[in-house]
Amino acid sequence: MASASAAVALNVGGELFQTTAATLSRAGASSPLASLGPSPQSAPHFLDGDPRLFAQLLSFLRHGRLLAPAPPSAALLAEARRFALDGALLASLSPASAFAPLSLRPSALLPLTGRVSPSAVAVCPSPPHPASLVAAHGGVVTCFDAALATRASVLTPLPAVDSLVAVSPALALAGARDFPGVHLCRFPTDGPAAAAVPEVLSWPGSPSATVLSMAATAPSGDPSAPLLFASFESARRNSSAMVVFDLNSLSPVAEIGRKEVFGADVEAAIPATKLGWLGENNLLLAAGSYSSPGGVVGDIRLWDIRASATVPVWEVREKEDCFADVAASDTLSGLFKVGASSGEVFMADLRRLGNGGGIGLEPWVCIGDGQRAAAAASSRRKDGNGCMIECYCNWVFVARGADVEVWSQVELAPEAGGKKVMKRNWVGSGPYMDVGAGEEAVKEKAKIVSWAFGGSRMALARADKRSVEVWDSALAKICANP
Repeated sequence: MASASAAVALNVGGELFQTTAATLSRAGASSPLASLGPSPQSAPHFLDGDPRLFAQLLSFLRHGRLLAPAPPSAALLAEARRFALDGALLASLSPASAFAPLSLRPSALLPLTGRVSPSAVAVCPSPPHPASLVAAHGGVVTCFDAALATRASVLTPLPAVDSLVAVSPALALAGARDFPGVHLCRFPTDGPAAAAVPEVLSWPGSPSATVLSMAATAPSGDPSAPLLFASFESARRNSSAMVVFDLNSLSPVAEIGRKEVFGADVEAAIPATKLGWLGENNLLLAAGSYSSPGGVVGDIRLWDIRASATVPVWEVREKEDCFADVAASDTLSGLFKVGASSGEVFMADLRRLGNGGGIGLEPWVCIGDGQRAAAAASSRRKDGNGCMIECYCNWVFVARGADVEVWSQVELAPEAGGKKVMKRNWVGSGPYMDVGAGEEAVKEKAKIVSWAFGGSRMALARADKRSVEVWDSALAKICANP
């Protein structure tokens, strides 16, 4: 059997290339490239292709990412398809414009080392970066390259990771609700992982504060200054704040919405457990809830970090059918929540929210079953407990137990009024696939505990499964447009 490091010479369209069998094997078993054995430069394998495009594909196989500017051209996608590169590689070559939720199909099941199931997943924003994937399992954070062919792991001091952000293929951020600081996990761009202790970002006002939630972004108009928003709570749980860090200098640049608990007035100082960034509006979404014998109270705020660090531009206090989870969408100009009592989905139009820092009137409109929502809220049921909601591109996703539903905006015919409404569909029927002999196999669906979107992919982590599911829609689009 030939060594994986043996040299392979290729003549592509009259231009000579030299690589190794190990690099070509990353194209997948279905690719003719993976079957090419060692050959000298004097007798190279001949491939009838475009050498300029092949050079980009070979670079991708070597590094797990495209070195050319993203998004890739249609010609490059066609060349990748012609060489029958595997599905994960094709998906990683596809930009977010290739994302189509109703075409999502399970494409890979990535096994994780150890005995702990993943608690958080994240996908690197694509563009500007390749859609590499990061998963936290126990105190370990593992990064898979965009081709899902290689991995690198970093061991953090965290007992378990609750918050995870993928900044780039070389950097992830991890936080925990019972351990201080945001931990920076650095991965090598290629080659084996290097042993290193991650750096830690802390709340200057309370260095022992734990992390409740994180969000990272590049503010509109200044893409060279990526920011991290981290929600901290003090070790004694009597104060909280959101801290803004400059990811270039790794230094804190602002503190937003500091809250102190005075006496028994806990509801007035609910910390933010969910953060989201609205880049087109330059707004930070911060939401949190508090459960008491009298019920659940929620607080949702929108902050303009350019205007004030103490007064939000909008706030709503929730008591009836408080949110189980909340998310925001720039493209749909709305806030979306899942009611903890009803389990129904609600929308608030960002364009109709008031300004001035006052607590707003009831902004929500049920886009699901309104009668069921009202009945569930009055009876104080808990149908929405454990549900998650997230916005990506032009769609809203809701995780209910083991399943994912998607809401899309459709325009009614003129005779029906011509207005836009939200319609619900379901994503797939669940991945039933094996991961080779001796590895974990998905035989039935388990509850979704974390998810992430990026490029043409959706990544899912399920309870008690030591693996990460990868779904993508690029394959369906490529097959539909040969």
